[in-house]
Amino acid sequence: MRSTLLTFSLVACLFGGSAEAAPILLGQTVQTTYLFPTTSTIFAGPTNSVVGPFVELPNFANLADVDFSDTNIRITLTRNANVNNVAFDGFRFFDIFGTIPNNVNAVLNPSTTYAGFMPSRLAGGDQDTLFVNLANLPGLTGQFISIDLVLTTTPTVPEPATLTLLAGGLATLVARRRHSKRRV
Repeated sequence: MRSTLLTFSLVACLFGGSAEAAPILLGQTVQTTYLFPTTSTIFAGPTNSVVGPFVELPNFANLADVDFSDTNIRITLTRNANVNNVAFDGFRFFDIFGTIPNNVNAVLNPSTTYAGFMPSRLAGGDQDTLFVNLANLPGLTGQFISIDLVLTTTPTVPEPATLTLLAGGLATLVARRRHSKRRV
């Protein structure tokens, strides 16, 4: 019985309880800019949006509806897109307050219908920036790009104080066991 309790306590100390996941985008402010013909040339925006239950940017840059949900960015073309032979033609999404978790990955959702759009067209400039490059791709009204935001898990590392308490507890158990063996 004691060994079972000790094992449970050890696991609880090392890994902790599971905390409820915080929202990724809901309620966050995201800045959207349309860049063309390079990532340093602004074509439209920047426009700040608070993520909620609506299409945040209807007909942004006279090209697309941009809709954020807590775990997805959906870009739906509102007109046909031309093929441009340029380095960059697309969106930059930026966390202006740095409040979106740093362990978020952007993953292309397989439901994406935008012809030729591949995961390699998603790029991060840093932990707060996501680029979506449409350069040299034709697009038709109604086609969309769906980008899922996925939290990556990091192994839980115990705090030094937790390790100190654990070490003290184990030392006490070892000492008691030695003391009880001597009495027998």
